Amino acid sequence: MRHGKFTAKGVTAHCEIEGETVHQVSGVPWSQGYKRTGETYKLSEVRLLAPIQHPGKVFAMALNYGSHLHNQPKPERPEPFLKPSTSICGPGDAIILPRDSNRIDAESELVAVIGKQAKNVSEKDAPSYVYGYTCGNDVSARDWQRGDKSWWRAKGSDTFSPIGPWIETNVDPSKVQIIGRINGKEAQRCHGSEMIFNVAQCVSFISKYTTLMPGDMIFTGTSGTPDALKPGDRVDIEISGIGTLSNTCK
Repeated sequence: MRHGKFTAKGVTAHCEIEGETVHQVSGVPWSQGYKRTGETYKLSEVRLLAPIQHPGKVFAMALNYGSHLHNQPKPERPEPFLKPSTSICGPGDAIILPRDSNRIDAESELVAVIGKQAKNVSEKDAPSYVYGYTCGNDVSARDWQRGDKSWWRAKGSDTFSPIGPWIETNVDPSKVQIIGRINGKEAQRCHGSEMIFNVAQCVSFISKYTTLMPGDMIFTGTSGTPDALKPGDRVDIEISGIGTLSNTCK
């Protein structure tokens, strides 16, 4: 099932998407009041929003693909960092490029969405705590990432975490292909099986120290050497089995 959020005809609500039909729902998938309302729309007549607009926590995995290490040693354990929830934006939203950064990259990533409270879960059980997956872009200001003492603005500026277009529940993260394009030109390509630490390992590790709650998200890392962005660029992140997240830059 594809779960999303939309706005149309003065209505903003969560939804289930089947083909070209959008079914309005009450609540979110992990809430007791979650059900279809009976209202439907054509996909072409709605504007899709970030499927989760105000997550409690947004984690991202550093150095989780060998091709992104750039001669750095492979990490001995998962290396998550936090991105503020205010960095979230949705499909079609503009990525705002701060004027005082001289290098901002797009990072195409698979994002895991937590569906139930997770604390001290085993790697074996961890997949059952994931509700589904969406496409994500861990936008990164490289000069700030290298020069600041922390990554708070390099990875967490407003609009630096686009997600969407929806959450897909039927995905095997080890079998997805992730492609990033800028203005239609391929910039990144990788496979979920290339992760150094897979989704289950990441969820289990994080849950040892921080309780994961429904709606929390984990960006699972990026590959290769991402390309820089400039105003007017269009970024497309396509993940097999999910769809394509598209944003422009300004």
